[in-house]
Amino acid sequence: MIRNRLRELLLVLLLVGVVWYYRRREETVRESLTLSQRWAAEGADGAPASGSVTATDPSALTRTASILDASPEEVPERVEALDRKVRDLTTDLEKARTSWADRWWEARTSTPPDTEERHVTVVSLPDGTLADAEALAKAALADALGVTIVTAGGDGTLAVAVGADVEGEAAGEIAREVATVAGGGAGGGPDFATGGGEADQLPEAAREVRDRLADDGFAT
Repeated sequence: MIRNRLRELLLVLLLVGVVWYYRRREETVRESLTLSQRWAAEGADGAPASGSVTATDPSALTRTASILDASPEEVPERVEALDRKVRDLTTDLEKARTSWADRWWEARTSTPPDTEERHVTVVSLPDGTLADAEALAKAALADALGVTIVTAGGDGTLAVAVGADVEGEAAGEIAREVATVAGGGAGGGPDFATGGGEADQLPEAAREVRDRLADDGFAT
C-alpha cells in the first residue's frame, strides 16, 4: 500500500516537472516568434530593427527553429504540436492528482472513526497546493457523516468538505472559521468550500476548529 502511494506521488511529481518544462519551452518559443514578427514588420516598413536584433544576428525565427530542431517553415506547426502536448500533460496531471487523492483518502479511512456518528478529520499537506486540497476534500465528500478540513502549506490554502448527512454545520462557515483564525478568508457552499490564510497558521487553525467540533459532539 505504501509502495503504491509512493509510486503515485512520484508520478504526480514527474508530471509536474514535465508540464513545467514544456510550458517554459513554449513561452520561450512564443516570445521568439513575437520578436521575429515585430522585427519583420519593422523591416518591411523601412524602419530600423530593434536594437537587440541586428542585421548580423540570427533572426528570432531561426533561433526558434533551432530550439525546435526544425526548419523555419515548420515552426508554426511545431509550436501548435507543443501546445497540444502541454494541454495533454496538464490533463494527465489532473487525472493523476484525482487518483492520488482518492487512494490517499481510501488509505486514510481504512480504519475510520465510528461512521454511525458525526466525525471530523483534519489533513495537513505541508507542501500541497489548493488543487491538492480540493482533490482530497472532494474525495472526502463520500464520507456522509464526516467533516474534512484539508490545509495546504505550499500556497497557504484550504478546502473543507461536509458530508451530506451532517446537520448543523456548513463547509463555507467552517472554512471561514479556519481562515479567519489564520488571518485570511474563505467562501463556499454547505458541502464544499475553499479559502486561504497564513500558511504556517492554517494547520493550528484547523485543529482549533476540530477541537470546537469535538466539543459539539463530533468524534475525532
